[in-house]
Amino acid sequence: MTGYRTNTENRYADIIFWVSALVLLFGALGGTSLHGSEERWAEVTREMFRSGDFFHPTINGEPYFDKPLLSYWLIALVSLAAGSITEWPVRLPSAVAGILALWATRYLGRALWSKDVERVAGWLLLLSYGFLWWGRRGEADMENMAAVILAVAWYWKCREDTGFGGYLVFYLICFVGAQAKGLAPIVIPAVVLLPDLMRGGRWKRHLNVSHLIALLIGISVYMVPFLYASFTRPGYESSGLGLVFQENIQRFFKPIDHKEPFYVYFYYLPQLFLPWSFFLVFAVPFLLRSLRRPYGNSRWLSEAVLLIFILFTLSGSRRFYYILPIIPFSALLTALYIDRGAWRWSYYLETALFAVAGALLLISPFLWHFAEQKTGFSPPADIIRLTPVMGLFALAPLAVYRLRPGLPDKVLGAGKKISPLIISALIIAAGGLCWQLGRFDEYRTTKPFSAEVRNLTAGIPPDNIAVYGKFPPDIIFYAELPVPVRILKDVVEVRNFVGSAETAKVLLAMRKDVDDFLSALPENMRQMPALSEKVHPWEKRADKKVMVWRIGPEDLKEAGGT
Repeated sequence: MTGYRTNTENRYADIIFWVSALVLLFGALGGTSLHGSEERWAEVTREMFRSGDFFHPTINGEPYFDKPLLSYWLIALVSLAAGSITEWPVRLPSAVAGILALWATRYLGRALWSKDVERVAGWLLLLSYGFLWWGRRGEADMENMAAVILAVAWYWKCREDTGFGGYLVFYLICFVGAQAKGLAPIVIPAVVLLPDLMRGGRWKRHLNVSHLIALLIGISVYMVPFLYASFTRPGYESSGLGLVFQENIQRFFKPIDHKEPFYVYFYYLPQLFLPWSFFLVFAVPFLLRSLRRPYGNSRWLSEAVLLIFILFTLSGSRRFYYILPIIPFSALLTALYIDRGAWRWSYYLETALFAVAGALLLISPFLWHFAEQKTGFSPPADIIRLTPVMGLFALAPLAVYRLRPGLPDKVLGAGKKISPLIISALIIAAGGLCWQLGRFDEYRTTKPFSAEVRNLTAGIPPDNIAVYGKFPPDIIFYAELPVPVRILKDVVEVRNFVGSAETAKVLLAMRKDVDDFLSALPENMRQMPALSEKVHPWEKRADKKVMVWRIGPEDLKEAGGT
Protein backbone atom coordinates (compact mmCIF):
# COMPACT_ATOMS: atom_id res chain seq x y z
CA MET A 1 0.00 0.00 0.00
CA THR A 2 1.10 3.53 -0.63
CA GLY A 3 0.96 6.11 2.10
CA TYR A 4 -0.01 9.74 1.80
CA ARG A 5 2.02 11.67 -0.70
CA THR A 6 1.85 15.07 1.02
CA ASN A 7 0.57 16.55 4.24
CA THR A 8 -2.15 18.28 2.23
CA GLU A 9 -3.42 14.97 0.87
CA ASN A 10 -3.25 13.59 4.40
CA ARG A 11 -5.45 16.39 5.68
CA TYR A 12 -7.93 16.12 2.80
CA ALA A 13 -8.23 12.36 3.24
CA ASP A 14 -9.01 12.80 6.93
CA ILE A 15 -11.59 15.48 6.15
CA ILE A 16 -13.25 13.20 3.60
CA PHE A 17 -13.36 10.37 6.12
CA TRP A 18 -14.95 12.37 8.92
CA VAL A 19 -17.42 14.11 6.62
CA SER A 20 -18.41 10.67 5.32
CA ALA A 21 -18.81 9.41 8.89
CA LEU A 22 -21.03 12.35 9.80
CA VAL A 23 -23.20 11.83 6.71
CA LEU A 24 -23.59 8.09 7.23
CA LEU A 25 -24.27 8.26 10.95
CA PHE A 26 -26.34 11.45 11.13
CA GLY A 27 -27.82 11.82 7.65
CA ALA A 28 -31.63 11.41 7.72
CA LEU A 29 -31.24 9.90 11.19
CA GLY A 30 -34.83 10.64 12.12
CA GLY A 31 -36.20 9.86 8.67
CA THR A 32 -37.66 6.46 9.57
CA SER A 33 -40.09 5.45 12.29
CA LEU A 34 -38.98 3.43 15.30
CA HIS A 35 -38.27 -0.21 14.67
CA GLY A 36 -37.76 -3.25 16.90
CA SER A 37 -36.31 -2.59 20.33
CA GLU A 38 -36.05 1.16 19.69
CA GLU A 39 -39.66 1.49 20.78
CA ARG A 40 -38.75 0.33 24.30
CA TRP A 41 -36.01 2.94 24.72
CA ALA A 42 -38.36 5.65 23.44
CA GLU A 43 -41.29 4.67 25.63
CA VAL A 44 -39.17 4.26 28.77
CA THR A 45 -37.79 7.78 28.28
CA ARG A 46 -41.25 9.21 27.59
CA GLU A 47 -42.54 7.72 30.81
CA MET A 48 -39.57 9.10 32.72
CA PHE A 49 -40.58 12.58 31.60
CA ARG A 50 -44.24 11.97 32.44
CA SER A 51 -43.49 10.72 35.94
CA GLY A 52 -40.48 12.95 36.62
CA ASP A 53 -38.68 9.84 37.87
CA PHE A 54 -35.45 9.10 36.00
CA PHE A 55 -34.21 6.30 38.26
CA HIS A 56 -37.07 3.81 37.95
CA PRO A 57 -37.69 2.93 34.27
CA THR A 58 -41.14 1.70 33.32
CA ILE A 59 -43.09 0.61 30.27
CA ASN A 60 -46.80 1.26 30.62
CA GLY A 61 -46.17 2.06 34.26
CA GLU A 62 -44.70 -1.39 34.96
CA PRO A 63 -41.08 -1.68 36.18
CA TYR A 64 -38.66 -2.27 33.31
CA PHE A 65 -35.07 -2.31 34.56
CA ASP A 66 -33.85 -4.77 31.92
CA LYS A 67 -31.17 -2.25 30.91
CA PRO A 68 -29.20 0.21 33.09
CA LEU A 69 -30.05 3.89 33.11
CA LEU A 70 -27.42 5.68 31.05
CA SER A 71 -28.89 5.07 27.60
CA TYR A 72 -32.27 6.43 28.73
CA TRP A 73 -30.62 9.47 30.29
CA LEU A 74 -28.72 10.23 27.10
CA ILE A 75 -31.96 10.13 25.10
CA ALA A 76 -33.61 12.34 27.73
CA LEU A 77 -30.82 14.94 27.50
CA VAL A 78 -31.06 15.11 23.71
CA SER A 79 -34.87 15.27 23.93
CA LEU A 80 -34.65 18.21 26.34
CA ALA A 81 -32.41 20.04 23.88
CA ALA A 82 -34.66 19.13 20.93
CA GLY A 83 -37.88 19.97 22.78
CA SER A 84 -39.54 16.58 22.21
CA ILE A 85 -38.89 12.84 22.05
CA THR A 86 -38.85 11.82 18.41
CA GLU A 87 -36.84 9.36 16.36
CA TRP A 88 -33.87 11.73 16.04
CA PRO A 89 -33.23 12.24 19.78
CA VAL A 90 -33.74 8.53 20.40
CA ARG A 91 -31.00 7.64 17.90
CA LEU A 92 -28.55 10.49 18.34
CA PRO A 93 -26.62 8.98 21.31
CA SER A 94 -25.83 5.88 19.25
CA ALA A 95 -24.58 7.99 16.34
CA VAL A 96 -22.32 10.02 18.65
CA ALA A 97 -21.04 6.78 20.19
CA GLY A 98 -20.26 5.61 16.65
CA ILE A 99 -18.05 8.64 16.10
CA LEU A 100 -16.19 7.87 19.34
CA ALA A 101 -15.73 4.23 18.30
CA LEU A 102 -14.30 5.35 14.96
CA TRP A 103 -11.88 7.71 16.66
CA ALA A 104 -10.66 5.04 19.09
CA THR A 105 -10.23 2.46 16.32
CA ARG A 106 -8.28 4.88 14.15
CA TYR A 107 -6.15 5.90 17.12
CA LEU A 108 -5.19 2.28 17.80
CA GLY A 109 -4.36 1.73 14.13
CA ARG A 110 -2.06 4.76 14.09
CA ALA A 111 -0.51 4.31 17.55
CA LEU A 112 0.23 0.59 17.26
CA TRP A 113 0.97 0.30 13.52
CA SER A 114 0.80 3.06 10.92
CA LYS A 115 -1.25 5.75 9.24
CA ASP A 116 -2.11 3.26 6.51
CA VAL A 117 -3.64 0.85 9.05
CA GLU A 118 -5.43 3.76 10.72
CA ARG A 119 -7.07 4.87 7.48
CA VAL A 120 -8.09 1.44 6.23
CA ALA A 121 -9.37 0.27 9.64
CA GLY A 122 -11.46 3.40 9.93
CA TRP A 123 -13.07 2.89 6.54
CA LEU A 124 -13.67 -0.82 7.11
CA LEU A 125 -15.39 -0.12 10.43
CA LEU A 126 -17.42 2.82 9.15
CA LEU A 127 -18.73 0.91 6.14
CA SER A 128 -19.45 -2.41 7.87
CA TYR A 129 -23.09 -3.43 8.20
CA GLY A 130 -22.96 -4.11 11.95
CA PHE A 131 -21.48 -0.71 12.72
CA LEU A 132 -23.77 1.35 10.48
CA TRP A 133 -26.96 -0.43 11.41
CA TRP A 134 -26.51 -0.20 15.17
CA GLY A 135 -24.88 3.21 14.93
CA ARG A 136 -28.21 4.54 13.63
CA ARG A 137 -30.52 2.73 16.05
CA GLY A 138 -31.98 4.04 19.27
CA GLU A 139 -30.67 1.22 21.41
CA ALA A 140 -27.56 0.86 23.58
CA ASP A 141 -25.42 -1.54 21.55
CA MET A 142 -23.28 1.16 19.93
CA GLU A 143 -22.63 2.79 23.31
CA ASN A 144 -21.52 -0.65 24.47
CA MET A 145 -19.11 -1.06 21.54
CA ALA A 146 -17.74 2.47 21.87
CA ALA A 147 -16.97 2.04 25.57
CA VAL A 148 -15.08 -1.20 24.90
CA ILE A 149 -12.82 0.16 22.15
CA LEU A 150 -12.36 3.50 23.97
CA ALA A 151 -11.19 1.71 27.11
CA VAL A 152 -8.73 -0.40 25.11
CA ALA A 153 -7.45 2.67 23.24
CA TRP A 154 -6.97 4.54 26.51
CA TYR A 155 -5.01 1.62 27.96
CA TRP A 156 -2.58 1.69 25.05
CA LYS A 157 -2.27 5.44 25.31
CA CYS A 158 -1.38 5.22 29.02
CA ARG A 159 0.16 1.77 28.99
CA GLU A 160 3.29 2.81 30.88
CA ASP A 161 1.60 5.50 32.96
CA THR A 162 1.08 4.77 36.66
CA GLY A 163 -0.60 8.06 37.51
CA PHE A 164 -4.02 8.35 39.13
CA GLY A 165 -5.53 10.28 36.22
CA GLY A 166 -4.83 7.55 33.68
CA TYR A 167 -6.36 4.86 35.88
CA LEU A 168 -9.40 7.00 36.68
CA VAL A 169 -10.23 7.75 33.05
CA PHE A 170 -9.88 4.06 32.14
CA TYR A 171 -12.25 2.90 34.86
CA LEU A 172 -14.73 5.69 34.21
CA ILE A 173 -14.91 4.61 30.56
CA CYS A 174 -15.50 1.01 31.62
CA PHE A 175 -18.01 1.57 34.41
CA VAL A 176 -19.92 4.44 32.83
CA GLY A 177 -20.05 2.38 29.62
CA ALA A 178 -21.46 -0.54 31.60
CA GLN A 179 -24.34 1.72 32.65
CA ALA A 180 -25.45 1.81 29.01
CA LYS A 181 -26.39 -1.84 28.58
CA GLY A 182 -24.36 -4.40 30.51
CA LEU A 183 -21.01 -5.59 31.76
CA ALA A 184 -19.29 -5.93 28.38
CA PRO A 185 -17.33 -2.63 28.73
CA ILE A 186 -15.84 -4.03 31.94
CA VAL A 187 -15.35 -7.66 30.99
CA ILE A 188 -14.07 -7.36 27.41
CA PRO A 189 -11.27 -4.83 28.09
CA ALA A 190 -10.17 -6.99 31.03
CA VAL A 191 -10.10 -10.10 28.85
CA VAL A 192 -8.21 -8.58 25.91
CA LEU A 193 -5.74 -6.55 27.99
CA LEU A 194 -4.88 -9.17 30.57
CA PRO A 195 -2.43 -11.04 28.26
CA ASP A 196 -0.49 -7.82 27.67
CA LEU A 197 -0.42 -7.07 31.39
CA MET A 198 0.85 -10.55 32.20
CA ARG A 199 3.78 -10.47 29.76
CA GLY A 200 7.01 -9.36 31.32
CA GLY A 201 5.30 -8.82 34.65
CA ARG A 202 3.82 -5.51 33.48
CA TRP A 203 0.95 -5.97 35.92
CA LYS A 204 3.34 -5.42 38.83
CA ARG A 205 3.86 -1.81 37.76
CA HIS A 206 0.17 -1.17 38.27
CA LEU A 207 -0.14 -2.55 41.80
CA ASN A 208 -0.35 0.78 43.59
CA VAL A 209 -2.68 2.88 45.71
CA SER A 210 -3.62 5.21 42.85
CA HIS A 211 -4.86 2.24 40.84
CA LEU A 212 -6.94 0.94 43.74
CA ILE A 213 -8.53 4.31 44.44
CA ALA A 214 -9.41 4.81 40.77
CA LEU A 215 -10.96 1.34 40.65
CA LEU A 216 -13.07 2.03 43.74
CA ILE A 217 -14.26 5.33 42.28
CA GLY A 218 -15.23 3.55 39.05
CA ILE A 219 -17.17 0.89 40.97
CA SER A 220 -18.90 3.61 43.01
CA VAL A 221 -19.93 5.51 39.88
CA TYR A 222 -21.44 2.30 38.54
CA MET A 223 -23.21 1.32 41.77
CA VAL A 224 -24.66 4.66 42.88
CA PRO A 225 -27.57 4.83 40.36
CA PHE A 226 -28.63 1.27 41.22
CA LEU A 227 -28.41 1.85 44.97
CA TYR A 228 -30.27 5.15 44.73
CA ALA A 229 -33.00 3.45 42.70
CA SER A 230 -33.29 0.68 45.31
CA PHE A 231 -33.56 2.97 48.33
CA THR A 232 -35.80 5.72 46.95
CA ARG A 233 -38.84 3.74 45.76
CA PRO A 234 -39.60 0.76 48.01
CA GLY A 235 -42.64 -0.33 45.99
CA TYR A 236 -40.67 -0.60 42.75
CA GLU A 237 -40.46 -4.32 42.12
CA SER A 238 -37.55 -4.49 39.67
CA SER A 239 -33.94 -4.57 40.87
CA GLY A 240 -31.38 -3.04 38.54
CA LEU A 241 -28.50 -4.97 40.08
CA GLY A 242 -30.57 -8.14 40.10
CA LEU A 243 -31.22 -7.81 36.40
CA VAL A 244 -27.54 -7.05 35.74
CA PHE A 245 -26.76 -10.39 37.37
CA GLN A 246 -29.55 -12.17 35.49
CA GLU A 247 -28.84 -10.64 32.08
CA ASN A 248 -25.03 -10.78 32.17
CA ILE A 249 -23.84 -13.50 34.53
CA GLN A 250 -26.70 -15.94 34.90
CA ARG A 251 -27.46 -15.74 31.18
CA PHE A 252 -23.80 -16.57 30.42
CA PHE A 253 -23.92 -19.84 32.38
CA LYS A 254 -27.64 -20.71 32.46
CA PRO A 255 -29.45 -18.86 29.67
CA ILE A 256 -33.21 -18.59 29.76
CA ASP A 257 -33.50 -17.78 26.05
CA HIS A 258 -31.46 -17.08 22.90
CA LYS A 259 -29.96 -20.56 23.09
CA GLU A 260 -28.48 -20.70 19.62
CA PRO A 261 -25.83 -23.29 18.61
CA PHE A 262 -22.25 -22.71 19.73
CA TYR A 263 -21.06 -22.18 16.14
CA VAL A 264 -23.42 -19.31 15.24
CA TYR A 265 -20.75 -16.60 15.47
CA PHE A 266 -18.74 -18.29 12.74
CA TYR A 267 -21.32 -16.98 10.30
CA TYR A 268 -22.80 -14.11 12.34
CA LEU A 269 -19.45 -12.31 12.47
CA PRO A 270 -18.93 -12.31 8.66
CA GLN A 271 -22.52 -11.09 8.28
CA LEU A 272 -21.93 -8.20 10.67
CA PHE A 273 -18.71 -7.32 8.84
CA LEU A 274 -20.30 -7.16 5.38
CA PRO A 275 -19.26 -6.10 2.79
CA TRP A 276 -15.70 -6.86 3.95
CA SER A 277 -16.38 -10.47 4.90
CA PHE A 278 -14.01 -12.00 2.32
CA PHE A 279 -11.15 -9.88 3.62
CA LEU A 280 -11.97 -10.96 7.18
CA VAL A 281 -12.18 -14.66 6.36
CA PHE A 282 -8.88 -14.56 4.46
CA ALA A 283 -7.33 -12.70 7.39
CA VAL A 284 -7.83 -15.74 9.66
CA PRO A 285 -4.59 -17.45 8.50
CA PHE A 286 -2.79 -14.16 9.16
CA LEU A 287 -4.28 -14.21 12.68
CA LEU A 288 -3.08 -17.77 13.27
CA ARG A 289 0.42 -16.99 12.01
CA SER A 290 0.58 -13.97 14.30
CA LEU A 291 -0.13 -16.20 17.29
CA ARG A 292 3.06 -18.18 16.56
CA ARG A 293 5.30 -15.14 16.30
CA PRO A 294 7.15 -13.35 19.12
CA TYR A 295 4.91 -11.11 21.15
CA GLY A 296 4.20 -7.70 19.63
CA ASN A 297 1.27 -5.47 18.73
CA SER A 298 0.09 -7.73 15.90
CA ARG A 299 0.10 -10.79 18.12
CA TRP A 300 -1.77 -8.89 20.84
CA LEU A 301 -4.47 -7.91 18.32
CA SER A 302 -4.81 -11.50 17.11
CA GLU A 303 -5.13 -12.67 20.69
CA ALA A 304 -7.72 -9.96 21.37
CA VAL A 305 -9.92 -10.99 18.43
CA LEU A 306 -9.62 -14.67 19.36
CA LEU A 307 -10.37 -14.07 23.05
CA ILE A 308 -13.46 -11.96 22.32
CA PHE A 309 -14.73 -14.60 19.90
CA ILE A 310 -14.15 -17.38 22.43
CA LEU A 311 -15.80 -15.35 25.22
CA PHE A 312 -19.03 -14.88 23.29
CA THR A 313 -18.97 -18.44 21.97
CA LEU A 314 -18.65 -19.85 25.50
CA SER A 315 -21.69 -17.90 26.61
CA GLY A 316 -24.80 -20.05 26.79
CA SER A 317 -26.90 -17.19 25.44
CA ARG A 318 -26.05 -16.20 21.87
CA ARG A 319 -27.63 -13.69 19.57
CA PHE A 320 -26.73 -12.02 16.28
CA TYR A 321 -25.70 -8.64 17.68
CA TYR A 322 -24.20 -9.75 21.01
CA ILE A 323 -20.77 -10.02 19.38
CA LEU A 324 -20.82 -6.45 18.02
CA PRO A 325 -17.90 -5.34 20.27
CA ILE A 326 -15.55 -7.50 18.19
CA ILE A 327 -16.16 -5.42 15.04
CA PRO A 328 -13.58 -2.63 15.70
CA PHE A 329 -10.94 -5.27 16.49
CA SER A 330 -11.90 -7.16 13.32
CA ALA A 331 -11.50 -3.92 11.33
CA LEU A 332 -7.99 -3.45 12.75
CA LEU A 333 -7.05 -7.06 12.07
CA THR A 334 -8.34 -6.88 8.50
CA ALA A 335 -6.57 -3.56 7.90
CA LEU A 336 -3.33 -5.10 9.16
CA TYR A 337 -3.84 -8.09 6.88
CA ILE A 338 -4.39 -5.74 3.92
CA ASP A 339 -1.36 -3.69 4.92
CA ARG A 340 0.80 -6.81 4.67
CA GLY A 341 -0.10 -7.07 0.98
CA ALA A 342 -0.91 -10.78 0.56
CA TRP A 343 -4.61 -10.42 -0.22
CA ARG A 344 -5.00 -11.07 -3.92
CA TRP A 345 -7.76 -13.69 -3.85
CA SER A 346 -9.83 -11.91 -1.22
CA TYR A 347 -9.51 -8.73 -3.30
CA TYR A 348 -10.84 -10.52 -6.38
CA LEU A 349 -13.81 -11.83 -4.40
CA GLU A 350 -14.52 -8.43 -2.87
CA THR A 351 -14.36 -6.79 -6.30
CA ALA A 352 -16.77 -9.37 -7.66
CA LEU A 353 -19.12 -8.73 -4.72
CA PHE A 354 -19.22 -5.00 -5.40
CA ALA A 355 -19.61 -5.56 -9.13
CA VAL A 356 -22.60 -7.83 -8.49
CA ALA A 357 -24.11 -5.32 -6.02
CA GLY A 358 -23.74 -2.49 -8.53
CA ALA A 359 -25.19 -4.61 -11.33
CA LEU A 360 -28.21 -5.54 -9.20
CA LEU A 361 -28.86 -1.87 -8.48
CA LEU A 362 -28.50 -1.18 -12.18
CA ILE A 363 -31.14 -3.72 -13.20
CA SER A 364 -33.34 -3.07 -10.15
CA PRO A 365 -36.34 -1.84 -12.22
CA PHE A 366 -36.64 -5.33 -13.73
CA LEU A 367 -36.27 -6.90 -10.28
CA TRP A 368 -38.97 -4.62 -8.84
CA HIS A 369 -41.26 -5.55 -11.72
CA PHE A 370 -40.72 -9.23 -10.94
CA ALA A 371 -41.34 -8.64 -7.22
CA GLU A 372 -44.57 -6.80 -8.00
CA GLN A 373 -45.84 -9.70 -10.08
CA LYS A 374 -45.02 -12.19 -7.31
CA THR A 375 -45.99 -10.23 -4.19
CA GLY A 376 -47.91 -7.16 -5.27
CA PHE A 377 -45.25 -4.86 -3.85
CA SER A 378 -44.27 -1.83 -5.89
CA PRO A 379 -41.74 0.70 -4.52
CA PRO A 380 -42.03 4.48 -4.89
CA ALA A 381 -41.49 5.77 -8.41
CA ASP A 382 -38.26 7.59 -7.54
CA ILE A 383 -36.79 4.37 -6.13
CA ILE A 384 -37.43 2.64 -9.45
CA ARG A 385 -36.10 5.58 -11.43
CA LEU A 386 -33.02 6.56 -9.41
CA THR A 387 -31.70 3.30 -7.96
CA PRO A 388 -30.04 2.41 -11.30
CA VAL A 389 -28.24 5.77 -11.10
CA MET A 390 -26.92 4.73 -7.69
CA GLY A 391 -25.77 1.48 -9.30
CA LEU A 392 -23.89 3.40 -12.00
CA PHE A 393 -22.14 5.52 -9.39
CA ALA A 394 -21.27 2.39 -7.39
CA LEU A 395 -19.71 0.73 -10.44
CA ALA A 396 -17.89 3.86 -11.57
CA PRO A 397 -14.96 3.64 -9.06
CA LEU A 398 -14.25 0.07 -10.19
CA ALA A 399 -14.12 1.23 -13.81
CA VAL A 400 -12.04 4.30 -12.98
CA TYR A 401 -9.50 2.13 -11.20
CA ARG A 402 -8.99 0.17 -14.43
CA LEU A 403 -8.40 3.37 -16.40
CA ARG A 404 -6.57 5.49 -13.81
CA PRO A 405 -5.42 3.34 -10.88
CA GLY A 406 -4.06 6.25 -8.86
CA LEU A 407 -7.15 8.49 -8.93
CA PRO A 408 -9.29 6.83 -6.19
CA ASP A 409 -6.26 6.74 -3.92
CA LYS A 410 -5.81 10.50 -4.34
CA VAL A 411 -9.30 10.92 -2.88
CA LEU A 412 -8.94 8.54 0.07
CA GLY A 413 -5.23 7.81 0.40
CA ALA A 414 -6.10 4.26 1.41
CA GLY A 415 -4.20 2.28 -1.21
CA LYS A 416 -4.81 1.95 -4.94
CA LYS A 417 -6.69 -1.33 -4.89
CA ILE A 418 -8.95 -0.88 -1.88
CA SER A 419 -9.84 2.79 -2.48
CA PRO A 420 -12.32 2.06 -5.32
CA LEU A 421 -14.03 -0.57 -3.16
CA ILE A 422 -14.35 1.93 -0.32
CA ILE A 423 -15.82 4.57 -2.62
CA SER A 424 -18.29 2.06 -4.04
CA ALA A 425 -19.32 0.95 -0.53
CA LEU A 426 -19.69 4.58 0.52
CA ILE A 427 -22.05 5.33 -2.36
CA ILE A 428 -24.21 2.27 -1.68
CA ALA A 429 -24.33 2.93 2.08
CA ALA A 430 -25.15 6.63 1.70
CA GLY A 431 -27.86 5.96 -0.87
CA GLY A 432 -29.39 3.15 1.15
CA LEU A 433 -29.33 4.79 4.57
CA CYS A 434 -29.92 8.44 3.74
CA TRP A 435 -32.43 7.98 0.93
CA GLN A 436 -33.89 4.53 0.29
CA LEU A 437 -34.76 3.62 3.88
CA GLY A 438 -36.73 6.81 4.29
CA ARG A 439 -38.67 6.22 1.08
CA PHE A 440 -39.56 2.66 2.03
CA ASP A 441 -40.66 3.82 5.48
CA GLU A 442 -43.85 5.22 3.99
CA TYR A 443 -45.10 1.62 3.76
CA ARG A 444 -44.81 1.13 7.50
CA THR A 445 -48.16 1.58 9.16
CA THR A 446 -47.49 2.01 12.88
CA LYS A 447 -46.81 5.75 13.00
CA PRO A 448 -49.73 6.97 10.84
CA PHE A 449 -52.08 4.51 12.51
CA SER A 450 -50.97 5.73 15.93
CA ALA A 451 -51.88 9.28 14.89
CA GLU A 452 -55.41 8.03 14.19
CA VAL A 453 -55.50 6.36 17.61
CA ARG A 454 -54.32 9.58 19.24
CA ASN A 455 -57.16 11.51 17.60
CA LEU A 456 -59.71 8.84 18.56
CA THR A 457 -58.67 8.81 22.21
CA ALA A 458 -58.42 12.58 22.58
CA GLY A 459 -60.63 13.74 25.47
CA ILE A 460 -61.33 10.22 26.71
CA PRO A 461 -60.39 9.67 30.39
CA PRO A 462 -57.35 7.42 30.87
CA ASP A 463 -59.42 4.88 32.83
CA ASN A 464 -61.64 4.45 29.78
CA ILE A 465 -58.77 3.31 27.54
CA ALA A 466 -57.65 -0.31 27.67
CA VAL A 467 -55.59 -2.77 25.65
CA TYR A 468 -55.99 -6.49 25.50
CA GLY A 469 -53.06 -8.81 26.16
CA LYS A 470 -49.48 -8.00 25.29
CA PHE A 471 -49.29 -4.73 23.41
CA PRO A 472 -46.47 -3.15 21.36
CA PRO A 473 -44.83 -0.15 23.07
CA ASP A 474 -44.52 1.72 19.76
CA ILE A 475 -48.30 2.20 19.58
CA ILE A 476 -48.33 3.50 23.16
CA PHE A 477 -45.44 5.82 22.32
CA TYR A 478 -46.67 7.20 19.01
CA ALA A 479 -50.30 7.45 20.12
CA GLU A 480 -49.12 9.21 23.30
CA LEU A 481 -51.50 7.10 25.34
CA PRO A 482 -51.77 8.02 29.02
CA VAL A 483 -49.85 5.53 31.11
CA PRO A 484 -50.38 3.19 32.67
CA VAL A 485 -52.84 1.97 30.08
CA ARG A 486 -55.25 -0.55 31.51
CA ILE A 487 -54.38 -4.12 30.45
CA LEU A 488 -57.19 -6.66 30.06
CA LYS A 489 -56.13 -10.29 30.36
CA ASP A 490 -59.22 -12.35 29.51
CA VAL A 491 -62.72 -12.18 28.11
CA VAL A 492 -64.27 -11.62 31.55
CA GLU A 493 -62.20 -8.46 32.06
CA VAL A 494 -63.16 -7.26 28.59
CA ARG A 495 -66.86 -7.88 29.33
CA ASN A 496 -66.63 -5.96 32.60
CA PHE A 497 -64.77 -3.12 30.91
CA VAL A 498 -67.25 -2.84 28.05
CA GLY A 499 -70.38 -3.42 30.12
CA SER A 500 -69.83 -0.39 32.33
CA ALA A 501 -69.56 2.09 29.46
CA GLU A 502 -71.43 5.04 30.90
CA THR A 503 -69.14 7.19 28.78
CA ALA A 504 -67.15 6.38 25.67
CA LYS A 505 -64.43 3.74 26.04
CA VAL A 506 -61.65 2.62 23.72
CA LEU A 507 -60.31 -0.92 23.44
CA LEU A 508 -57.15 -1.76 21.48
CA ALA A 509 -55.91 -5.23 20.57
CA MET A 510 -53.66 -7.02 18.13
CA ARG A 511 -55.41 -9.05 15.45
CA LYS A 512 -54.04 -12.31 16.79
CA ASP A 513 -55.90 -11.76 20.09
CA VAL A 514 -59.25 -10.54 18.77
CA ASP A 515 -60.95 -13.95 18.69
CA ASP A 516 -60.24 -14.36 22.41
CA PHE A 517 -62.64 -11.59 23.46
CA LEU A 518 -64.84 -10.81 20.44
CA SER A 519 -67.90 -12.30 22.10
CA ALA A 520 -67.65 -9.70 24.89
CA LEU A 521 -68.22 -6.83 22.46
CA PRO A 522 -71.67 -5.60 21.43
CA GLU A 523 -72.81 -7.80 18.57
CA ASN A 524 -73.34 -4.85 16.26
CA MET A 525 -69.67 -3.82 16.68
CA ARG A 526 -67.79 -7.11 16.48
CA GLN A 527 -66.91 -6.82 12.81
CA MET A 528 -66.83 -3.03 12.77
CA PRO A 529 -63.79 -1.67 14.63
CA ALA A 530 -63.44 2.08 14.71
CA LEU A 531 -59.88 1.76 13.42
CA SER A 532 -57.96 -1.05 11.81
CA GLU A 533 -54.27 -0.86 11.03
CA LYS A 534 -53.64 -1.23 7.32
CA VAL A 535 -52.41 -4.58 6.03
CA HIS A 536 -50.49 -4.43 2.76
CA PRO A 537 -51.12 -7.21 0.21
CA TRP A 538 -47.54 -8.48 0.41
CA GLU A 539 -47.47 -8.77 4.20
CA LYS A 540 -47.60 -12.44 5.09
CA ARG A 541 -48.14 -11.88 8.80
CA ALA A 542 -50.77 -9.43 9.92
CA ASP A 543 -51.30 -10.89 13.38
CA LYS A 544 -49.53 -7.99 15.15
CA LYS A 545 -51.52 -5.31 13.39
CA VAL A 546 -53.83 -3.42 15.73
CA MET A 547 -57.61 -2.96 15.78
CA VAL A 548 -59.45 -0.39 17.87
CA TRP A 549 -63.05 -0.28 19.09
CA ARG A 550 -64.78 2.82 20.42
CA ILE A 551 -67.69 1.77 22.59
CA GLY A 552 -70.24 4.22 23.97
CA PRO A 553 -73.49 3.92 25.95
CA GLU A 554 -75.46 4.23 22.72
CA ASP A 555 -73.71 1.14 21.35
CA LEU A 556 -74.66 -0.90 24.40
CA LYS A 557 -78.27 0.31 24.22
CA GLU A 558 -78.45 -0.59 20.53
CA ALA A 559 -76.97 -3.99 21.27
CA GLY A 560 -79.47 -4.49 24.09
CA GLY A 561 -82.32 -3.46 21.81
CA THR A 562 -81.39 -6.00 19.21
